[in-house]
Amino acid sequence: MNNSVSVDGLNALLWTLTSVAILLSIGRFAIRFATAGRFHLDDASHLLSVFLLVGLAAAYTHGFPYSARIARIGRKEEQPPPLTDPFYHKYLQLRLTVTLLVFMVLWSVKATFLIFYRLLFDVSRAFIRMWWVAVALTFATFWVCIGSTFTLCGSASDLYDFKKCSSPEALHDIRATYKYWCALNVGTDLVVIGLPLYMIYGLQLRTTHKAILAGVFSLGLAVAIVDILRTVESLQSGTFSGVALWSSLEVTVAVIVASLPLYRVLLTPKGRKNLRSRLSGERRLSGERYKNVDSSPTSMEKKFLKAQSLPGQPSVSTYRDDLETQDSEFSKHGRPTQQVPLAHVSR
Repeated sequence: MNNSVSVDGLNALLWTLTSVAILLSIGRFAIRFATAGRFHLDDASHLLSVFLLVGLAAAYTHGFPYSARIARIGRKEEQPPPLTDPFYHKYLQLRLTVTLLVFMVLWSVKATFLIFYRLLFDVSRAFIRMWWVAVALTFATFWVCIGSTFTLCGSASDLYDFKKCSSPEALHDIRATYKYWCALNVGTDLVVIGLPLYMIYGLQLRTTHKAILAGVFSLGLAVAIVDILRTVESLQSGTFSGVALWSSLEVTVAVIVASLPLYRVLLTPKGRKNLRSRLSGERRLSGERYKNVDSSPTSMEKKFLKAQSLPGQPSVSTYRDDLETQDSEFSKHGRPTQQVPLAHVSR
């Protein structure tokens, strides 16, 4: 990676990508509320990832100059200050903060997908068993990564000792830690991605429909690929601009990817029609309520309110056309129809 990328350029790229992630997240929440009339636990998890991303971007912005100076000192382009200089302590503090926030963003995105898949396939006992295994694995790997962050320089007491953190032994251990961080992150990504793919494989759908759904559920592969590239950049060249660039890409792409599945409703004519129908229905009901503030609910209102107040979870309107199968479609082939185990949550 070229060292010519400036701190200002990295900040501009970071905040541009963060802004894109925020805007797509706002659209995600708008689509969810328009289609479901309420928010769900996966929305809360996604909102947490957005707040963490903003905090991480601020930490990156504050830390980039320190990392750039460390890089210049390493290339002997700048005379290093004495080890007693508070600069080193501040640099190590920022490095710890950024590392912890990166893990929090990435694992909150995993949680968003896991919660959504649980809501979508909630009535499948086999899926629920696999889901709990994936949750346990994801939870365990998160705390392994968090815990190992405090022992990068050996013992936790040496965390802010720059001399020990820059020793050959510590640098060797840090490189090894980067490798298993990557393995844990990518491994859990693959586990999370594999959960819905297992369910899709058993559905009686056209191959093209299965491929589309598999593509939607496999968006997390983009995050895994970026993490691998970032780790390779860190181990091979270790340049400040290269590592900073791939690190910025990884966290912002993760939040963006978590927003995209909801936008699928806008990609099909039927999905757009259903969304417009829901929005127009709500506007008509709002108008009726405004005109009849003191009157009893109309029949249309009663139907709408009944649909909104049904027990359980709202309909998965975005994916139901792909995931539900009709008995009549397959009866002519002499095959039993698989009833898709879906809980009701709009996406």
